[in-house]
Amino acid sequence: MSPGLPRRLERLSRTHGRGWRWALAAIGWITVVSGVVQMFLPGTELRLMQADASAAPAHFFRIVGMFMVLFGGLLLHGLHEPRANPAAFLWSGLQKVGACLMVAVAVARGLLSPVSLLVAAFDALSAALVLGFYVTLRQREQVISVLKPPSEVEPGDDTGPVSVAPIEPGVEPFAGSQAAFQGEAAEPRRSLVLAGGGMRVAWQSGVLRALTDKGLTFAHADGTSGGIITLAMWLSGLSPAEMCERWRTLRVKDFVSLMPLDAYARPWRLEALGDADGIVERVFPHLGIDVDAVRASRERAGTFNVCDFGRKTNEAIPHTDVDRDLLVAGISLPLFMPPVSKDGRLYLDSVWIQDANVMEAVRRGADEVWVVWCIGNTSGYGKGFFHQYVNMIELSANGALFAQLEQVRELNARILAGEHVPGHPRPIVVHLIKPERPLPLDPDFYAGHVTAASLIDQGYSDACRYLRSADPQGLPLNPEITQMTESAPELTFRETMSGPLALGTTDPEAGAHDGRSTLFTMHCTISIDDMDAFVRDPSHAARLVAHIQYRPLGDDLPVQQGSFNLFRPTDDPTTQIMSYGLNFQAHDREYYLEGTKTLHDDAGPDLWRDTTRLYCHLHEGTDARGPVVGSGILVLSLRELLQLVTSMRSSREGVEGLQIITRFGKLFMGALWDLYSLRARGGSDAKELHENEV
Repeated sequence: MSPGLPRRLERLSRTHGRGWRWALAAIGWITVVSGVVQMFLPGTELRLMQADASAAPAHFFRIVGMFMVLFGGLLLHGLHEPRANPAAFLWSGLQKVGACLMVAVAVARGLLSPVSLLVAAFDALSAALVLGFYVTLRQREQVISVLKPPSEVEPGDDTGPVSVAPIEPGVEPFAGSQAAFQGEAAEPRRSLVLAGGGMRVAWQSGVLRALTDKGLTFAHADGTSGGIITLAMWLSGLSPAEMCERWRTLRVKDFVSLMPLDAYARPWRLEALGDADGIVERVFPHLGIDVDAVRASRERAGTFNVCDFGRKTNEAIPHTDVDRDLLVAGISLPLFMPPVSKDGRLYLDSVWIQDANVMEAVRRGADEVWVVWCIGNTSGYGKGFFHQYVNMIELSANGALFAQLEQVRELNARILAGEHVPGHPRPIVVHLIKPERPLPLDPDFYAGHVTAASLIDQGYSDACRYLRSADPQGLPLNPEITQMTESAPELTFRETMSGPLALGTTDPEAGAHDGRSTLFTMHCTISIDDMDAFVRDPSHAARLVAHIQYRPLGDDLPVQQGSFNLFRPTDDPTTQIMSYGLNFQAHDREYYLEGTKTLHDDAGPDLWRDTTRLYCHLHEGTDARGPVVGSGILVLSLRELLQLVTSMRSSREGVEGLQIITRFGKLFMGALWDLYSLRARGGSDAKELHENEV
């Protein structure tokens, strides 16, 4: 075999792995079925091949059929767990080689008709596929040690209330950590702890971008469950901006792939609802996860958490030792994905032990730990099978985090009491960034009710919100640290507007028609937390998260803080304002986009124009008080309007959700009727506007 062939087979298996397994399953079933036919109807097949169908050849043909059933069954059995049964593919492939040669010899000797060469061709193709699959299995085996040596603590040795030593022997401390021992003024040794959250960890890429945009650096990062994906992308060499872009263009349905079809024939023995093929073959490559680059990374230390099912313990694998199997194991959530067998052990997601490994950062000498948390924590108790499963994950994840925070609190008490704790000359500060409300669950992401772009924009905004008010002393180490508002927003929708905007102009009309203008696009997600409060509020304010594309300033500019007012009253009862406010940063400068739609019934048909044209002023600074440095007009096209309407979603289910959307529609259309029907009514009731729209 040529040296390059195994590599080509490996690439082929990564690209077409699922189709390959389906082809092998088809070969196995064809072999079994044709073997059964040979056992019970040997004469029929012999006559088709124009061979002697007397008693002796027919009996011999039955024996051959029996072996075909056995080898076909062996191949199907091997497909249940390929890496645990590589010999099944070796012997099945050799059987196909032998069958091909024997049929060809029989045709050459005139014992079988030339039609039988079709059988030989099938056996030859089968042999190539089966043995090729066997070669890829052998190529993909990487024998490394993933287990740490057991702790060398003597039984009964009780050194204090905290059972975990600050820095373990053999654990590499942070780069430059010795400088931190020289005084309190040294730069904090920061560690980033990326918790799990399923496919929703796209939100973490927005958080990470905000942290790095603010100049925070991390000497160590730790990932658990879905956080492993974020960490693997980062250690693969991607910048946070590149991570965000890859998430936005990911086909979310690629996360889901089914087990081999025959696995569902025995649901009582089904290991999981799906397997990791889609993640390995499509998601990892698209997200830029490169295991070799992860292992070679020297910019920061990284640890990936997996559960050793046999020992029921969490293992923090250094990034220099991680491989693709361990990355998959770390996100293999029980019920949804099967465990990964490696070196005689089973590995899977650690979420049921812990969903964030704060103590790994402490052991490595961190005195400032930043936790990026996207697991829900409300008092609402979800109903139904799936929500019950989510309830259990939230209980386990939050409970484990609180236990670790208690360990940090006790360690800090010892430090403040004057005890010498190696590696920790000052108390450990903990920061935690979380969404204000629970993020939508994976089924909503999979169904398109929420997009990666919206999650990223929200993550960036959530991080900026925390950084604006962050206390250098961190957060109190109590269970309230992860609590969120009771429920998800009652209504969300996505809106995209674009149009010409020119720098150096102050009038939107002039800016839109200036020959120097450049296309300005804003992608917004608007959230109404409480519809009752939204209706009562005269300005009808809602939260806005967004990102901007404007070539003179940048192709991807995340918004730090946004605002939206559906209708804002003015001194003129026949006029209302719809307003947008977006604060963002570009080239180390702060900018604020102020956009308004003026709703007023002028002569002629102007309703469409008023509601779809956003007149914009670009200010330098954090708000509209700064000088105007550009202006233009953004437009909501008919296509984008339809996309806005179809994106409307309520966190309420069934009829309640439909009522929420209907109330918003009544509020919007009712206000427009009040404004634009005045001219038809002669203006006599201009002051009797629709104050109680709903």
